[in-house]
Amino acid sequence: MFKIRSLIVVSLLSFGVAGCANFFGSATEAGNELRIREDAKPGPNARQEKYQITVRMAGYSDARQVDSPRRVGTSNSRITGLTGKDIMSDREATEVVAESMKKRLGDAGLQVLTADAANAQFQLSGAVKELSIDVKDRDYVNIAIESTLTEVASGQVIWSGLVVERAERYAGTSGNGKKDVADFLRWKLGVVSTKTTESVLSVLMATRPEMFNMVVGIKPVQGVTVYSNSAGSVASAVVPAVTQAESVFANGTLTISSSPSRAKVYVDGIYFGLTPLRAEFAAGVHEVGIKLEGYKASSEKVSVRKGDNTEMDIKLQR
Repeated sequence: MFKIRSLIVVSLLSFGVAGCANFFGSATEAGNELRIREDAKPGPNARQEKYQITVRMAGYSDARQVDSPRRVGTSNSRITGLTGKDIMSDREATEVVAESMKKRLGDAGLQVLTADAANAQFQLSGAVKELSIDVKDRDYVNIAIESTLTEVASGQVIWSGLVVERAERYAGTSGNGKKDVADFLRWKLGVVSTKTTESVLSVLMATRPEMFNMVVGIKPVQGVTVYSNSAGSVASAVVPAVTQAESVFANGTLTISSSPSRAKVYVDGIYFGLTPLRAEFAAGVHEVGIKLEGYKASSEKVSVRKGDNTEMDIKLQR
């Protein structure tokens, strides 16, 4: 009789432990992780023609002080679809960063090759200093990516820099979903890789204009007659490609308010937070959706201008 009771107690304890593990979740459980992926299709402002410039991705090292290369944050608030406090990616953070950089370089018109490509002209490498999204009363994103572009043949450093992005948002009373968190982190990482690409491209155009089929010169100004200049015969040369390339990744700011406030904001189908909201976006046309319980959903397209702030004030109807 004692043996039977012992077996029952052991079984109940085992069930309780298993139940707790299932409730709190494990970072290694299949599906209990974020899937952060870039769209395989070119971006809406991507350059259609590729430049004759090849860049190989040498990869990024993980310089964060973390216990796992897949860790991307912690959660003290409920995230639908995830269990436990550990926010993990389904792959290493360095792979997520490299994919984001590759996407933006490709959209800028550069030909991106694999790390072992022997015919590449340049090489991009770097280190992930910070990459995290912490879910508390608000969602806090902290990203710091260091990148270096070198010329393969000479080993010369063409460009090196650090891009930092800090952002936060309020998810709302309904809380976060697994996809919302992944999309928010992907969006902010895209801001970092876009700024990196802009800076790299501007330096390449200034130092290697022949690679872009450009002639460096002075743009003529209407109404001015030039008698002399230090550029000599190329004084009247114009560099139209610079304007086109700069417009690919030029950013603008979008400020969205609503009446009543605290409505959910979706930009291009991605949830960004509650109104009032101010965020940075790539220049171009974006679709903005506003949702608030008890009111009709509102959706409209808005053009974000380079280096400018676009304001939207939306009055919701019942």
